[in-house]
Amino acid sequence: MSAAAAEERRSPGWRGRIGIVQPSPGVMLEYEWPRWLPDDVLFPVARVAMRDATAVGYRGVVEQAPAAAHELAKAGAGVVAFACTIGSVFEGAGPEAELVERMTAASGLPALSLGSTSLAALHAVGASRIAVLTPYSDAVNGWVGGYLTECGFAVEGFISTPVDIVTVGNLPSAEIAEIAVQGLARLTGADALWIPCTAIRTLDAIEAIEGRSGLPAISASQALLWRSLAFLDLAGAGRPCGRLFQTT
Repeated sequence: MSAAAAEERRSPGWRGRIGIVQPSPGVMLEYEWPRWLPDDVLFPVARVAMRDATAVGYRGVVEQAPAAAHELAKAGAGVVAFACTIGSVFEGAGPEAELVERMTAASGLPALSLGSTSLAALHAVGASRIAVLTPYSDAVNGWVGGYLTECGFAVEGFISTPVDIVTVGNLPSAEIAEIAVQGLARLTGADALWIPCTAIRTLDAIEAIEGRSGLPAISASQALLWRSLAFLDLAGAGRPCGRLFQTT
């Protein structure tokens, strides 16, 4: 059998599958990730209902995540990930760790969440004083800032997008980069940028932000991609995305 024929007989995603638990409105991972993943890595997505962007709504998303992780195991995932940053962080690091444990118990797989995955990425680039770019309300920014502080980071300030989370995905990557660079010029104490919202087009913006600001830029989408590939023993595979991928 030729190599090409053998390749065709392999199952799609034979190198690895990343199971994504996604709140129902989210689509940006599915838009961005395919251009950055290694060949023959898939990411099946299980959507969970989200009533609204309140604490009650996020608790509902969290409660559905273990069952969704269980279903993703049936799709051959090698790792499962809760792809909702605010759902990961709004009640703090302890409840986030409990969610990861519940997802692992339900699926039999290693589990990730966007808060702790982003923290690992920030540590990997040596960050401690964080500027945060979001489309969130002041109340939600308060959850984000409280989480970072609880986990030992200093929050230098927030950079707001000109539109909210409903329409922020419409902003092109070049505009996101410009917003970030201008904000970092104001927050001179920061040693890194974090973009927690997965609704923002970040993967094409990161290298521009880093090149113009001189600082590492971490997005939740990028951090999850980086960490998931490591769990599949594919660290460094695929298209590199910023300084973070130079740490593998």
